[in-house]
Amino acid sequence: MFTSGSSKLVKGLNKQHIINLVRMNSSISAREISNITGLQISTVLYTLKKFEVKGYIRRIGMGGTTIQGGKPPVLWDIASDYGFTFGVELLSKEISLVLLDFKSEVIFQRTYEVEYTKDPEKIADQIKTIVDTVVREFKVPKKKILGLGLAMPGIVDCEKGRILYSMGFDLHSVNFREILETRFDFDIEIENDANAGALGAKWLSKSENMVRDLLYLVIHQNFTGMGAGFIINHELHRGANSAAGEVRTFLPDGFLSDSVKKALEIYKNECHLCDKFKNGEIITVSDVIQSAKSGDSGAIYVLKQLAKEFGKKIVQLVDLLNPELIIIGGDICEAEEFIEPAIRKAILNDVISEFAQNTRLKFSQFKSFSGAIGGASLIFQKFFINY
Repeated sequence: MFTSGSSKLVKGLNKQHIINLVRMNSSISAREISNITGLQISTVLYTLKKFEVKGYIRRIGMGGTTIQGGKPPVLWDIASDYGFTFGVELLSKEISLVLLDFKSEVIFQRTYEVEYTKDPEKIADQIKTIVDTVVREFKVPKKKILGLGLAMPGIVDCEKGRILYSMGFDLHSVNFREILETRFDFDIEIENDANAGALGAKWLSKSENMVRDLLYLVIHQNFTGMGAGFIINHELHRGANSAAGEVRTFLPDGFLSDSVKKALEIYKNECHLCDKFKNGEIITVSDVIQSAKSGDSGAIYVLKQLAKEFGKKIVQLVDLLNPELIIIGGDICEAEEFIEPAIRKAILNDVISEFAQNTRLKFSQFKSFSGAIGGASLIFQKFFINY
């Protein structure tokens, strides 16, 4: 956030402001940009024409005349085919990938099952194989690929592209950007999954773009904990050693099986999930969600108990950070209809400050691809800041 001015530095910031207004507001006119920024209309027009020559933006038509009459204004928008960006989220046995155009619109998204490995070279090969397949299938011009942003669990030094520690992959101080750069000839950015999700929500969502203090939580169905990304005063907070936001497993031992047993006692014949449990099958959160969607009363009960545990941890974070908005991402979003009420109730009833009771809560519009979208946002953010 900045104020328009006339110094050389601020001229650069003004250009950033102009292109970001076009990015977030399709069909915008130079006059509208001038009114928002306070810049002279001649300065705005000159900058827009420069961007047009570079191919970043294009004219998409004419606006209506004002009550004063006069020539209709030219309307501007981002040129969607200027470039393409890959976003990837790395999980233990899955890789989620999105392909976005220059307007940040999703062209393709898919989750691929992969073999679990702790070898960073093999992980890089898996990513390479998937990206190459998508490039071929969609005939993506290689010269127009702006980069690949990777989101993954663990502590990441994003400036150096180094994975400092990832428990799930048992990686310690690995320069993963360097490994990926031997396989790709475009920009590579790496970030912690929750941080990437927070940046994605902030950078790519018009409604979240102006939120000053935001808490982003990533929860997956095969979770061992909860990742948290903090936007404080419009800036991502990584902590002194890039380790902010790591939340340990918070469910009591045996929580899931104990909840299924309780559901069996309460619902008996209405709990088909319980039948699997009685037959000795291992029950996962994914199983519970799918059963709940089919109307299984026992499974719905289990998800509500799970939501209460989520709520307890979220209340602690709200008390600590007092965010304006909480966004939950990850494939746990598939259970939104079952877990949202209990989480909202916890925030309303259990936060310390009455002023935090109205903290807004929403689930990511990108659902299970929120991490991959966040990865793509790393490339867009770098481009639009350093164009």
